Amino acid sequence: MKMENSDRLTLTETAYKYIFDGILNGKYRAGQSISPDNIVKSLNMSKTPVREALVQLEVEGLVERNGRFYNIIFLEENEVMELYEIRGILESEATYLATKRLTPEVISELKTTLEMFKRVNQVSDPDPMRIADLNGKFHSIIAKASGNRYILEYTTQIRLKLKVIRTALFSSNERRLSEIKEHEDVIKAMELGNAVAARDRMKSHMTEVIEYLKTNVLNRIY
Repeated sequence: MKMENSDRLTLTETAYKYIFDGILNGKYRAGQSISPDNIVKSLNMSKTPVREALVQLEVEGLVERNGRFYNIIFLEENEVMELYEIRGILESEATYLATKRLTPEVISELKTTLEMFKRVNQVSDPDPMRIADLNGKFHSIIAKASGNRYILEYTTQIRLKLKVIRTALFSSNERRLSEIKEHEDVIKAMELGNAVAARDRMKSHMTEVIEYLKTNVLNRIY
């Protein structure tokens, strides 16, 4: 779900963000049951937007319905690492193939997305979810440009499963700045038409992400 500035959120987006932030900051833990009625009372809104938000979270695999309630689903630490490992392989190969099939439109779209990422990062206390969305868009452009529909499908599914972890990752300004530099390196290699170098840049980028997760993120969540 695309999130905009807080004063422009729809009621459904407001409810979604309230629940998602609760998962992100530990208010809601894995296996915990949450009541839609309690969320309605907390946000002082009707049941419809809360229900719509929970349906969206269910589609994304973050909650599952249990009668009148919803249970929080959270990946185990080993699952997170396994997903990042396979994502690194797929993203690297996607970059190689995308470079082989590169068009000026793809480069333009990547640069535009990266500039949006930079602008959002320049505001005071940027929304990690918004940045995670832009990061996902960058990688999605490459996956689509690879010309392999299965790479696009699988990487999209993996990013969705990792949504909470990815959002936590971008709560750090240090990691956001590193992300910008690493994405710039990927674009440069692609623009030069060097598919091997582009693949290596993406592989290096994913390795840096995994190392940062191990040392700065997972120990705070698990």
